[in-house]
Amino acid sequence: MRFFATTFSGLEDIAAAELSNLLSGEAEADVGKVFFTASLEECVKVNYAAQTVNRIFLLLLREHAETLDEIERLAASVDFGEFIDREQSFAVRAERVGLHVFTSLDIAAAVGKAVIDSYRASTGVRLRVDLNNPDIEVYAILRNTELLLGVNTTGESLHRRFYRRGFHRAALSPTVANTLVRLSGWRRHMVLLDPFTGSGTIPLETALYGLGISPGARRENLSFEKIPVFKSIDSARIREELLKREDPGTVEAIGIDVSPKSLNLALDSLETFGRETGVRFVQGDVFRLVEYVDREVDKVVCNPPFGVRLRLREPEKFYTEAFTAIAQACPHASLTVIVNKPVIVLKALEKSGYIPLSVRKVLLGDLSSYIFHSVHV
Repeated sequence: MRFFATTFSGLEDIAAAELSNLLSGEAEADVGKVFFTASLEECVKVNYAAQTVNRIFLLLLREHAETLDEIERLAASVDFGEFIDREQSFAVRAERVGLHVFTSLDIAAAVGKAVIDSYRASTGVRLRVDLNNPDIEVYAILRNTELLLGVNTTGESLHRRFYRRGFHRAALSPTVANTLVRLSGWRRHMVLLDPFTGSGTIPLETALYGLGISPGARRENLSFEKIPVFKSIDSARIREELLKREDPGTVEAIGIDVSPKSLNLALDSLETFGRETGVRFVQGDVFRLVEYVDREVDKVVCNPPFGVRLRLREPEKFYTEAFTAIAQACPHASLTVIVNKPVIVLKALEKSGYIPLSVRKVLLGDLSSYIFHSVHV
């Protein structure tokens, strides 16, 4: 069967590489998505184990469409009997990319009508619509003239981790943090430092990645459990096998932040793991970092304050001084940062003695961000 997973634009290749390692076949990177062929058992496995994607959809249809009539006709050609039981409710969530004379709501209405009409024609039953809490969620996206139709097998996004407690206004999505760690080149034997740790997402995701922890296996009510075609799958066995494969050891990941309030959130999340991970948090100022780093660091990975969010008055000065302090405390470590002011950050990196090896643009919702991977010379 065909599936696709959603991720952030600019990170598709990392997500595709992870899914290829989880599956028996290769995953194909696309814009904001990763397509793959898999069994239903493998779909369950991906929902439980994947760390870099947000949702997984069972692909029902991938066709060319330009008008609402074409969208409705194509959707009506799908037999929804395998995916929705007669007594279940459903809803359609729609998304639109490109220029069209209709809206996402129009697409949702057209697909919803098609689902109802198709199901009633084949079963004689009129399905119930529940926009707030549906049993089954049908997803439709029109990307210019390409129509994708799928069933959400995940439910709430996988970026909502089991460990996360509280709210931090500048918190990084855990799936993005996990990808940052991978992009840094960090490996299990290395020491990782996050000097702007905030609520601790990057060190905690380092533990997930390094120890092979399956975040979805610690969640309840994943949507595939309600989809009829998955009823024959022994998901409990798959979950148990994944949990048994997790590494019982620890990683070396350190998070430092000047805010005690943020660190309390990080410590609360760390406690939620319910096991020793090797992650530790320290209160300290990045500009005095040399006072807190007590060992050789291999990788510095961080999400420094974004000027847009925290209104830095002199962002170039701030970044330059921060990167200089990082270089003094961790002279042999590479530096991987995600920022939203690429020109200013590039100047700051160069002034503090770093040479960027790569940069990639990532879309976090409507916010354009940039990941720099640099070494100090």
